[in-house]
Amino acid sequence: MATVPTSQLQTLLEAARSAANSEGRRQTEEAVFKALLDSTVYAHVPHGPVPPGRIRFVQFVRPDNQQTVLPFFSDRKQAEEASALKVGIVAMSGRRLFELTQGATLMLNPNLDRVALYPPEISALLAGRPLGFFTQEKLQQDETVGACPPTISTETLVLALRALFTREPAVRAGYMVEVHRGANDAEVFLLLVLIVMPESEERLVHLTTLELNSLSPPPDLPVTMTCVTPNEPLLDICHHGIQFYGT
Repeated sequence: MATVPTSQLQTLLEAARSAANSEGRRQTEEAVFKALLDSTVYAHVPHGPVPPGRIRFVQFVRPDNQQTVLPFFSDRKQAEEASALKVGIVAMSGRRLFELTQGATLMLNPNLDRVALYPPEISALLAGRPLGFFTQEKLQQDETVGACPPTISTETLVLALRALFTREPAVRAGYMVEVHRGANDAEVFLLLVLIVMPESEERLVHLTTLELNSLSPPPDLPVTMTCVTPNEPLLDICHHGIQFYGT
């Protein structure tokens, strides 16, 4: 039984959409994911008879990366508008939907929020673990930064990422650079540069973030990432760091 009112979930979603900065977005996204488990959500099902004890859900292929996703909605109105009366609608708690669809990739409010949840993320939510917050760094071409190999211990981080990427053939290589920028180089962070097939970029950003969020202890510096396709030139900044994955 859902215990979070639809109005509360909608308030959290609106806060996430309008968050003014990354910290505000991180906090509101965590609240949304937590609330989803105990909120009523809506999904599409085919018309027609269903074998006893089973339920079938409608899925679609995303035009941007050709991945098959199962859409679900935070309110019935969105579900009805997306269905165009061609499919049925079922309501259940987010937790129940996640349990029934484990192994599938879900997408929350595909016509509005377009938040993809991959199978490892679903498992983490059901286990009560936060997903973490992902950012992709876009360095301006005319921006001057300092770059060097990591000066902190990265053994735990590298081992975790290597294990993840070994299971993900879309990742061709991974680089790690310590970046210093801002006034007096006061802003310091680790930049991950992933060479990855474009259709798998979103998935790898999500899964890498989940892996980073699971590290104990966490890295001594903030970690951000950017993705480059195998057909693009390697970023110059990579030559100032280390290659920790691939050949």
